Amino acid sequence: MKDLTNLRQMNISEEIRRWNKVINNYPNRKSSACKFKINVDYILKNLCLECYREQLVSFLTMLPIIENDVPFEEADYILYMHPYARIEDASEFVLRELRFIDKYRKKDAEIIVLGKSANAERQLNGSIKNITFWGDHFAEKLGKRFGIDIKERYFVYDDREKHLAIWPVDGCLQKCGFCRRNYMDIKFESIPLEVIKENLDFIKKVAPEKMKHISLRAENLTEYGIDIYGEQKLDVLLELINSYDEVERFDFPIGLAIGEITPKILDALCNCKKIGDIYLNLETGSNRLLELIGKHHTNEQAISIYKDIKKYHPQADIHTTIMIGLPTEEIIDMYNLADLIVKAKPDYVFCVFYGNNPNQPLANLPQLSESLREYHLKILIKQLAKKVNFKMFFKYYRIFKNKSSKKTEKCKEVLKEDFIKAGLGAHYEDIIYFN
Repeated sequence: MKDLTNLRQMNISEEIRRWNKVINNYPNRKSSACKFKINVDYILKNLCLECYREQLVSFLTMLPIIENDVPFEEADYILYMHPYARIEDASEFVLRELRFIDKYRKKDAEIIVLGKSANAERQLNGSIKNITFWGDHFAEKLGKRFGIDIKERYFVYDDREKHLAIWPVDGCLQKCGFCRRNYMDIKFESIPLEVIKENLDFIKKVAPEKMKHISLRAENLTEYGIDIYGEQKLDVLLELINSYDEVERFDFPIGLAIGEITPKILDALCNCKKIGDIYLNLETGSNRLLELIGKHHTNEQAISIYKDIKKYHPQADIHTTIMIGLPTEEIIDMYNLADLIVKAKPDYVFCVFYGNNPNQPLANLPQLSESLREYHLKILIKQLAKKVNFKMFFKYYRIFKNKSSKKTEKCKEVLKEDFIKAGLGAHYEDIIYFN
């Protein structure tokens, strides 16, 4: 798995512009003169660009195919993709779309299902014929199938964000009780250290200025190297990247599991050059609930790691996600969660409700009602309003299923009033500022 992309020729903004042009024109486009008649309607309309990794690693490399597709009724090949379970389980929707395509496609046209949607193969159980499933490295497999030079990119300079995005590992070996991994297969694969070094040396040679800001990304970065070396090697990877004088800043926008941060990894994080943004998810407020959902850390460990990161990187912004409405969650857990947030002192808190999925282990437990979940949120916010004495950005999202309902609007107004009364203020779009 080598990359060696010529970063001087890469222009993500231009590639995004080309992709958006295709989206804007796709209902009215004409037949392509391309040798292979390929239709990509179900990639364009299913918002597959929402995933940053798949956007930069795979989709933008597919522009030679995307820009030369044909209308559905003319296609010999129909490419299909859907985020599938990026936020909630959409497997039933995916199955309905695939059956619709099967019913109305041209005779003998092949359906090619890409990415996470390939998990539908197990549920379809052979009920659709002439269909291919590619879950991983699908862009390169498409290139080989249609004779187009397509290489997935794991080292991408994003000229919009001004950072070098690196994906050293894909997948996660954990199966947390709320996670899609309980009903999906996503291949776990690390890039060897020597290949990473080869790419970094190449970038240093051709475009060293693009190494200043490193954004290290993965679904579970802390597990890097287990499949190759039999143990976690994130500490070695961080030391490698840190050895380049050109690197001035690290961001960790996803993938650091608190319970898998070993002493070696923590030392490597603390010894990194300037950290800008780092994401460390607290998840919930009690050790009981952490154990219930399958997390391997305690609140005490989380607080300790937060303090170490802040000690060595006082300028770093720590982001965290918390869940409201977990099965068996009690009011006392909201008090504990508020205490945890106050002790850990994250800079950004992203609050979501737990979305029950029948394919997850937690589905077998009693679930909280929507009204109780909203009540728990209100208690949490009231406790934070009383206790937070530092600057913090708080956003709640997916708490309300029906955002336009009168009940939801009334609940939001009550929440805002709580903050106004506390002298903390509130902002629209479910964003609250503590200062």
